[in-house]
Amino acid sequence: MSKLYPIERSPLYKMCNRRTLANLLCLPTKYFSYEHEYQYNEFSKPKPNGNGRRDFTVPSDELKAIQKRICRLLSRIVTPEWVMSGKKHCSYITNAEHHVDKKFVRTMDVSKFYDSVQRNYIFKMFKNTFQMAEDIAWLMTDIVTYKGVLPTGSPSSQLIVYWTYAEMFDAIKRKADENDCDFTLYVDDMTFSADHPISTEFRNEIAIQLKKNGLLAKAQKDHYYQPGSFKVVTGVGIENGEKKVLNNKRQKILFQYEKCKKTCNLYDIEKLNGMLCSMRQIEPDIFPELGNYIKHYEAELKEMARKRFYANKRKKAKVKEKNYA
Repeated sequence: MSKLYPIERSPLYKMCNRRTLANLLCLPTKYFSYEHEYQYNEFSKPKPNGNGRRDFTVPSDELKAIQKRICRLLSRIVTPEWVMSGKKHCSYITNAEHHVDKKFVRTMDVSKFYDSVQRNYIFKMFKNTFQMAEDIAWLMTDIVTYKGVLPTGSPSSQLIVYWTYAEMFDAIKRKADENDCDFTLYVDDMTFSADHPISTEFRNEIAIQLKKNGLLAKAQKDHYYQPGSFKVVTGVGIENGEKKVLNNKRQKILFQYEKCKKTCNLYDIEKLNGMLCSMRQIEPDIFPELGNYIKHYEAELKEMARKRFYANKRKKAKVKEKNYA
């Protein structure tokens, strides 16, 4: 990734020319001389907790390639240190680490955040925050939205949602500072921590900030943890100042392990390896038996990954060729 820079130095800032925008997004020079109908695949999957289903809206390969370029450009713009999403070396785990030593923790997030981000809010962000020409702001809005809202499967959505509500999150940060609370933001997950009690009044003030912007706090994700309690921050457990893998994730990987032993399927083993690598970012020494099992398939997994790498490379080349056709 290139060196980070302030928004004023972004190539997107004060964008006013369609041809320049097309070149910046690696598209044919006259790409924006014509109207485009951007395609998405809509589907749903059961939620991990078993309560209902989660809807997904995934862009076509051609559109995803454009959105990835937008994401890359946005990710090069400096954001506050308390923003934990859309950054290199930041994740849901580093977000939790920020609060691991605090006695009191309060978590909140926005109800149906992506569905609540209206098209006109995104347009205003491109026009006012990025100071784009009006027609360019609408073109950008069309690329990153679907049916008037942010698509869940788009690579650009995480950073679009931050920039759209940057002023609101800045106000929440100031409110946290006034109450001597540490604040971090991971997409729509807001975490506040302190070594003193965090009042209900403070929580209500944050909810008011959301409401002013047409948003609501999600009741199911509204939690307050006190000293000695097991805390959960962005899917990571915190106990006695240490990070812990949650029990439901432990159960899932053990289920996957049993499946691998029965099938010996490389794709199943690759999934097991991915799950274990993710968990070891939280607990480095977790499940040594599973690590030993995966080592027996190390060479085969590397060969499968190599073939996938070159297949994806060929796929990207075809997408690029199609965009220029």
